Amino acid sequence: MRKINDKIILGLVIGFLANIPKTISCTTFNKKGITKRKCSDLAASMFLTKPKVFTPKGELFGILCDFIIASFDGVIFVYFLLSAGKVTKSIALIKGMFSGLFFFGLFRGFLSKIGTSKVYPKDALTNFIMGLNSALWGITAGLLTFLLGDRNLIS
Repeated sequence: MRKINDKIILGLVIGFLANIPKTISCTTFNKKGITKRKCSDLAASMFLTKPKVFTPKGELFGILCDFIIASFDGVIFVYFLLSAGKVTKSIALIKGMFSGLFFFGLFRGFLSKIGTSKVYPKDALTNFIMGLNSALWGITAGLLTFLLGDRNLIS
């Protein structure tokens, strides 16, 4: 398999792909009634009013926004990961987990408060599980960077 040797393209790809398990996990917890909001609800609320976030078009828009944000987070993650020198699988997974938590804190703590409707969960369990979902994103991003990045890039 051909490896990706451009940092920006690698970041966009791993950010997008890492968001798939995060979205599945986030949606599953929400459908089971464990959480009160989905990750895509937070993303959509930056641009839409609360009633529009929960319409079919708003849901689709939220998923799209969430994947775009995750892709750009992937670029930042790749630069962060590769700035420390040689990358091993364990370092990629650990840095990935902490990066996912950092991006969650940044997005949840700062960016979600500047949106139009501020649809964010106020209960501790939903926030905790969203943090875990973001850590899942980071771990997956770390693994994908190790697997998809060209050896010359990550060595």
